[in-house]
Amino acid sequence: MNSDEESLYDPEAAEETTQVLDATTIGVRNNGDTPSTATAHSSKASSSQDEETASKDDVPISTDNTIYAAPRRRWFILEPAVFLVFLAMYLSGAVYQNQVLYQTCVAVYKYNESDCQPLLGVSRETKEAEEIETRVQPYVARILMARSLLESIIPAFVSLFVGPWSDKFGRRPIILATYTGYLTGCIILTILAFIATKVVISPWLFLLSSVPSVISGGTCALITGIYCYISDVAKEKARAVRMVLNEASLLAGMMFGNVLSGYVYAATNVVTVFAISALLMLLALLYVFIFVVESLRPDQIHTGSKIREFFRFDLVKDLVHTCFERRPSYDRAIIWLTMITLTIALFTMEGDSNVTYLFFRAKFEWTLKDYTLFNAARIVVQIIGSIFGLILLRKVLKFSIVSMTMLSLACCVLESTVRATAMYWWELYLGMILGGMRGIMGPMARAILSHVAPPTEVGKIFAFTTSLESLSPLGAAPLYTTVYNATIGFYPGIFNFISAGLYLLCFTLIAVIYSIQKSLGNTAAYQAIGS
Repeated sequence: MNSDEESLYDPEAAEETTQVLDATTIGVRNNGDTPSTATAHSSKASSSQDEETASKDDVPISTDNTIYAAPRRRWFILEPAVFLVFLAMYLSGAVYQNQVLYQTCVAVYKYNESDCQPLLGVSRETKEAEEIETRVQPYVARILMARSLLESIIPAFVSLFVGPWSDKFGRRPIILATYTGYLTGCIILTILAFIATKVVISPWLFLLSSVPSVISGGTCALITGIYCYISDVAKEKARAVRMVLNEASLLAGMMFGNVLSGYVYAATNVVTVFAISALLMLLALLYVFIFVVESLRPDQIHTGSKIREFFRFDLVKDLVHTCFERRPSYDRAIIWLTMITLTIALFTMEGDSNVTYLFFRAKFEWTLKDYTLFNAARIVVQIIGSIFGLILLRKVLKFSIVSMTMLSLACCVLESTVRATAMYWWELYLGMILGGMRGIMGPMARAILSHVAPPTEVGKIFAFTTSLESLSPLGAAPLYTTVYNATIGFYPGIFNFISAGLYLLCFTLIAVIYSIQKSLGNTAAYQAIGS
């Protein structure tokens, strides 16, 4: 990867763009110098030879001549850790749902273990097993809904503190905390699965595996930390590309997790699958601990009690004020339209994920392997679509960031519509191809935020956005679960029409931004998102 995009202490990069996401203070606490000068030369009297040496060695020098020990070259590559954590999540995701189906069947509905065995998804179901699953699924949907609510309420609250806190104490502690939470959750899940092989336990106990990641901020804190980290280290022109690369790593982890899930599960057992997920989480945590360095400079990191500072409500008040304050032109409108778009899009994705697997089983009688292969193919198509969008549409045909966001949302509308009307399994693959560019929606929308918002406020806005996104399952899980349970007997795929309508609403919101940009494209920010 280009070192210009990854080297933190690069004086030339510091002069081109100051990407310090400080939500609480701006500048460096050293005689009034700005962040861009903190990594430059120690004084104006320094010779050109000294300046060249400082630049080459990447040693940050403050105005008080204190030299911070730093490596010659620092690389800021989070993608391997992102790949590993999502590989672990999706390796165990569908297996988790099957295990909950099975435990509900034997523990709640008191069927024999032999009658419930087909619900594990390894083999095709008999007619009797299909009738059992039809009875069990609504109860399981409520458990999955409770899981979604648990993983959204607390992380949404925590995320309000994560952004301002990471501006003061760094991004790395946030990323380490979330990875530790995921690892602990996988260990608990493995232990519960082992106990379930010995005695019958309630399916509700599996919710305990979500507690550690919820307390550490969950996906909400992880996404906030990652995107703030990228905004810290990437140049302005490379920011959208870095965000897409991060999304590609995420999708690749999901793809391999989905592909391997069914085969590993069929060859081993549920305990082994969860144990492998825990091992992958451990590797991800070790990678972050050993290789990922702090993106903020030492002189930007505050001292004091990190725990006490985390729960300062005045920082949250300042965060909210930043998101609602009046801005020049239509900046505030663009920021809010983009945040609402991201929130509605995640609302739709969360609702889909709660019932899609159940829908595929009920409508097309798919096994776990069928479902995981479909998801793997879908992710491959999204990665290819993202590469196609970046190279051909963005680089060659010069599509703007806003135009790319609209195109990706149009793909989402098409895929959901085809799913809603599908009568045969191959139509699901047709919808997948039509939705091939949906993967660039999130990175491009966040790129809009990073360009329109001032550099010192991007961290707060990202944190507030992820909080809104985390709250989306509060409405999505009950809505989609209720609709699915009400229509499972005559039209189990009707929830896809809801998804298509919501994606169409998102498309309309971004179209408003496109109109604003075309009408008032005379500022640097508007030119950036329109070019």
